[in-house]
Amino acid sequence: MKTLKIYAVLMAIALIGFACNPIEDESLRKKYFENAGTPVSVEELNAALSVTQPFENRKGIEEGDQYVVLRNNRPDIGGVWRYETPIGVKALNSDHDTILYTSNGTFDIYYLAVSENQTVKSKTFTIEVTNFFDEYDWLLSGAEDQFEVDAKKAWKLLLAPDVAYNGMYGNWKYYDPRPGLNKWGTVNITMAMREQTLVFEFKNHKVVTYSGSGEVIAEGNWAYSHEDRGEKILGELFSTIPVPGQDVSYFQGGPSEFLGVTTPYWIVRIAEDDLVLVFPSTYNRDPETTEDWDIDATYFFFVPAPLPEE
Repeated sequence: MKTLKIYAVLMAIALIGFACNPIEDESLRKKYFENAGTPVSVEELNAALSVTQPFENRKGIEEGDQYVVLRNNRPDIGGVWRYETPIGVKALNSDHDTILYTSNGTFDIYYLAVSENQTVKSKTFTIEVTNFFDEYDWLLSGAEDQFEVDAKKAWKLLLAPDVAYNGMYGNWKYYDPRPGLNKWGTVNITMAMREQTLVFEFKNHKVVTYSGSGEVIAEGNWAYSHEDRGEKILGELFSTIPVPGQDVSYFQGGPSEFLGVTTPYWIVRIAEDDLVLVFPSTYNRDPETTEDWDIDATYFFFVPAPLPEE
C-alpha cells in the first residue's frame, strides 16, 4: 500500500510535464499540491511507531540490547527510518525491521513520514546500547569485555629502517605486509607526524589523534566490519578522522583523498601488538580479481604505545 501510494504520486508528477495540457496541469497541481489534504499529525505518527530492544543483557549470552526493533504499525503512512550510528546517520525504508548495532553508545532514531505530499517528522527515540562486543573491540581498544567501558588503547607508527623510518610506504602487494618488499616507493613524514598517537576508545567508539606533546589534533568515531575479500583483507576500519601520516600517503598518481567513512582503511593484519592498515588507491576494483600491481596502496604499520597523559 505504501509503495503504491508513493509511486502514484510520482507518476502524477511525471505526467504533469509530459502528458498534460494547461487545463490538466492546473487540475493536477491543485489536486496534488494545493488541495492535497491534511497530513498525518505528529501525535498520530508517534502513536503508530515503536522502537524496542527485546533482549535483556545476560552474561554469556550474545543477544542483548544491541538488537533494536523498528516498527511502523500504519503501513499506509509511508516514510523512512533515520537512525544514528557512531559514524553517521543511516536510513532504512521498512515498516518492520531489526537493526543490529555493532558498537555501544547512546543513539537517536526517528521516522520521516510522507503524508499528503508533506514530510512529517516523528518524535526522537533515544536508545542506549551496552552489550555489543567483538574481538576487534579488544584488539583495537584494549577492552576485555563490554563492561570495560572506559578502556582505551594507543598506537603509534612503527619506526624501522625497512619502512623508511616512518612506518609506511607505497606498495602493490597490499595483502602481504612485509616491510621493504613489493614496494613502489617510500614516503617521508615529519618528526611531528612520527610522534603522533592514535587512540581507540571503547566507549562510544571514540578515536583521537594526539601530538607528541599530548595535545588533541583531531577526534571522531570509529567502526569496523568483518566483511573480508577472500584471504587478502580481514575487514575494514571506518573512521571519521584520518590516521597519522594520511596526508602524505603514497600513490603513483599522487595522494588519494581521505573522505571519512566512505574511504575506509582495509585491515590486512590485526593482533594485540600489531596493526596494519591499508589505504588503497581505488575502491572500484575487486581485489579478488584484480592483478596485484593494479591496486597500489599505502601501508600504515602500527604498534602499541603508551597512552598520552591527560
